[in-house]
Amino acid sequence: MRPLLVLALLLILAPAASAGAFPDKGNPRQAQVRHLATNDGDRTYLVQPVAAAGHHPIVILLHGGTQTAQQIWRQTSLPTLGQQEGFIVVAPQGVNDHWNDGRGATIAGDKASTADDIGFIKAIIYDVTARDGGDATAVFIAGPSNGGFMAMYFACQAGSLLRAGANLIANLPADQLAACKPAKPLPWLSLNGTDDPLVPFNGQPSGVKKRGQVQPALASADQTFAFWADRAGCAAPISSEKLPDLDPRDGSWVERRLRAGCAGGTTSVQYVVHGGGHITPGLTVGPVIARMLGGANQDIDTGTVLWAHFKATLR
Repeated sequence: MRPLLVLALLLILAPAASAGAFPDKGNPRQAQVRHLATNDGDRTYLVQPVAAAGHHPIVILLHGGTQTAQQIWRQTSLPTLGQQEGFIVVAPQGVNDHWNDGRGATIAGDKASTADDIGFIKAIIYDVTARDGGDATAVFIAGPSNGGFMAMYFACQAGSLLRAGANLIANLPADQLAACKPAKPLPWLSLNGTDDPLVPFNGQPSGVKKRGQVQPALASADQTFAFWADRAGCAAPISSEKLPDLDPRDGSWVERRLRAGCAGGTTSVQYVVHGGGHITPGLTVGPVIARMLGGANQDIDTGTVLWAHFKATLR
């Protein structure tokens, strides 16, 4: 069974609630389905508006390759946090379950998307701002794997629309490392597992084949974080701390690295999941899938750390 199909399946099967004290995961049946007419045809996104009047932050969550908006909704606590904290959650749907993230290849071996996803995400931002009281000055973007590559590509191409962003289990492609010129400083969050078999923590040379497709060169996780932190104007020194190992049985632990002094008094943060794989922390998976994808960490909740980072930029 191919690894990305396994990842899609684990998101379908992942429980609605996380272990321990983590917030509940989302229920896509409670989200609204919206349609937008685009050059790529009718496209959809899920949205959870805020009932209260006023202007509210927008958090855009992009699914991974071979996955759907409904599946990413089930694997994140952001809908629960959005209800508690008063921000709008959006989950767009990629064409054929993939994003055109600028790599020209997919890890799954599927045909790379040629859709205008930059334009689609822009249209969603404008739609949510107009219809749901979204705050155009407080738009955030994040995603795992293909969604993480797409989040960075959007930040490179249309970063003026964002306040901050995050890449999860994804590294910046080497050609984008050279060409990306974000329109403004963006406080950034990076999260990677050191044992990720699909997106290697230490990067990837060009020419590697996965499922018969030649893959582009990838920067390392550390280079990716440094790229965004540098362009956010962060100070060079990095402070590091080991977070509490809440579940010693998962075989992994989390290191948090901070670069402070970024533009606007913000901070950029890198989460290094030592012993972690191609699974965002806080998901519960079985031992077979954990072995295939490199291990699942249960010491942090990905939605919680994402919102903590985004919320800090609003102060």
